[in-house]
Formats: sequence, C-alpha cells, structure tokens
Amino acid sequence: MIRLSRRAFMMGGTAAFLASPAHAQGVAVYSAAAFADSVGVNTHLSSEPYASRLRAVRELLAASGIRHLRDELRPSNDLAPWRELFERHGIRSHLLVSPATNTVAEMLDYLAALGAEKVSAIEGQNEGDSDWFQAQEAARGGWAAAVTAYQRAVFQTLRERYSAEVLPVLSPSVLDWKPDDMEAIRDAAPFCDMVAIHPYAQHGEEPETEAPYAALSWYLRQMRDGFKPGALAMATETGYNTMVRPGGAGISEAAAAIYIPRLLLNNFAAGIRRTFLYELLDEGPDPAGWEQHWGLVRHDGTPKPAYRAVSALLQALDASQPGGAAVAAAFRGAPPEARTMQFRKADGSTVIAVWRAVRCFDAADASSIAVDPVQLTIVPDGPVSQAAFTVLDGGTAWAEFPVSNGPVAVPAGAAVVLFRFA
Repeated sequence: MIRLSRRAFMMGGTAAFLASPAHAQGVAVYSAAAFADSVGVNTHLSSEPYASRLRAVRELLAASGIRHLRDELRPSNDLAPWRELFERHGIRSHLLVSPATNTVAEMLDYLAALGAEKVSAIEGQNEGDSDWFQAQEAARGGWAAAVTAYQRAVFQTLRERYSAEVLPVLSPSVLDWKPDDMEAIRDAAPFCDMVAIHPYAQHGEEPETEAPYAALSWYLRQMRDGFKPGALAMATETGYNTMVRPGGAGISEAAAAIYIPRLLLNNFAAGIRRTFLYELLDEGPDPAGWEQHWGLVRHDGTPKPAYRAVSALLQALDASQPGGAAVAAAFRGAPPEARTMQFRKADGSTVIAVWRAVRCFDAADASSIAVDPVQLTIVPDGPVSQAAFTVLDGGTAWAEFPVSNGPVAVPAGAAVVLFRFA
C-alpha cells in the first residue's frame, strides 16, 4: 500500500447534455465526455473588456477546454466572433434573448445568419425582476407579464422550426434570492424545455453547502420547483467573487481554485445539465469594485489559479490526452464529507476525482481555513502497477508513483485530486 505525501493535498436533445452514470460492480461511473460537455462560461463579447480583446478571449477559451459560452446577441452585433469560436475551436453559444433587445423576428434572423448548429440553447429573459429590465419600455405593463408573453412567443416560434433536441429552450431567470419572483412567471413554465437557475453560494460557502439561500438543493426546491417541479435544470450563472475584504462575501483566488472544480463536479453529480461559470474575464481592475472580480482571468489578461484548475480538470478528461487502465474502484475509510466520482473516457480509461466537502476560506474575516487531510484507501477492481495524480489547486503537473499491491492510501483534503492508473 502506497502512502502519498504532497503539501498540495493539504490545500484546504437533452440526452446529449448528461449521460446517466453506468455502474461497475455497484460503483457509479460517469462519462468523461458528458462531464466536459456540462461546463460553460459566461462572456460579454460585444462589451468591454471583451470587445477590444477578442483575439485574447478566443485564445483563453480555446486553451481552457470549455466548449460552451453564454452570451447575448443583439441585431446590431457582428456575428464573426461567435462564428469563429465555433469554426476554429468547436465552441458553441448559449444565447440569451430579451424583448428589450430583440424581437422574435430579429432573433430568427441572427440565428439563421449564425447557423443553428453553432448554438447550444436559447434562454429567456435574464433576471427579469432586475431594476434594469423593469426600467425598460418592454416591461412597462409589468415585468412578469412581459417576460411570460415573450417566452411564449419565442418558444412557439422556435418549435415551428427546430426540435428540442436541436435547439433546447430554457426558462427565464430571476435574481438568485427571490423565489417568489420565479413563481410570478410560472405561466411561462409550459414554454421551456429546462429551467435556468443562478445558484450562487452566498457568503463564500463551499459548493456542497446545505445553508439556506446558498445550497444547490435550496435553489432546486425554491427556484426550479417553484416554477416547474422536477424539470431538468441548468445553472446558467454561478461562481465565486475573488474580491477579499473582512465582512465581505468574496474568497481568495487560492480558495476559488479549490472550490470551482468542486462546484462543477457537485453540480454534475446532482444532475445539473450544464453549469455556466460567471464569468471569463474580470470586468475591471478596481480592488474595491465588487462586480469587477468574478472572472477566471484577471482584468490584465493573466489567468487566475481557478482558470488553470478548470483547464486541468477538462484536460484530464479529454479523450485526446493520455489515458490509462479501465479501473472501477471502491473506497475504504472515507469520512462522511468525502466525495468521490469516477469517469470513463472514450478510450476506456478511468479518472477518479476525490475531495472533501469542507470549507477552506472564512469570508467573514477574510482568512484561509486550514484543512488537515484524512486518509482514505482506493481499491482498484483489477491489477494495477502504477498510478498518477494531480491536485486541482491551480497547478497542472501529474506525479506518478508505483503501486505494489493494488490498494492506494491517499490523503483527501479540500482540493480535488484526480487519479489515473496503468
């Protein structure tokens, strides 16, 4: 039995979206390709800081491994950036529509000009209960009535031309702390294939939290089920702000690198069809500007550790990357907060993710929380002679180690650790 020691361990058609896990000897095994397809990111390609940096944005998206972006198109937009992302890198667009920015006919025009194959979904009005939308002429008769009528028109028009498998339609969304507003637009529920929710963890909680107004389960009960009970759901906005201040809700860049891979994995395991991180770029450099620090990449264009962690996760599950053995594993000595997920790649090889669902940052006093690792044992279901691991805390290197008799004792900490076997 090999015991690993590394300091980094101590750091604290809808069927296309997500394949149900298979089971090997009673162990759930997920599709690596399905997980990779479940990851997206929000952008604002027609606005700053994106518009003047389109080449850099394209390179960042391509290198990240993320193949879905969520954005808004308007009739006046140049379609070239969206077209190039698909043609060069296979990145598809999840498009927001709004009665304040385009008519249904205008939506059809730019959809036809762009090409429906480049679009992964159409989503209704974003946060229609926001002050911005309620101030628009389109909402003058009441925001809920306007959102519902527009959603009906969009859905019925798209269904005359495209099936749900070709072009799914998502519900409108509301501000993340207002479940009553989701009920206010319940008449729009028949006119969507999936429900859009914005499950932001409040006050810097860990992704697996069960705290009210923060837990994914709370958002599914209050937002999805208050609108369309039991429907398929996408998290079209979620993420962590990295503006740290005492008494605030931001977390450190180091903590975000630990939490964001866990967020993506936790959502996928819960059946969320796709999770769009908010967002790719920081919108500004002001250290006190709360809205400016949601990005995976800093305003100056340098990647944060979270960008590297997401990229490493997606690269590890990419079918084109080196594989290993097809192994199903059991786990011994796992504490209640331990999480494990096993992924099968297209070449048949297995990647195993292990982490503890614990908090590693205290947003109230803006300080890190030390997480002591605990030992758990991975027991492969067949003979293996070598294993490799990488820690998703902002690094990208894999470390190899021999396995003499099969079981491997590993320290599980706050950061996700990936394993593969040979």
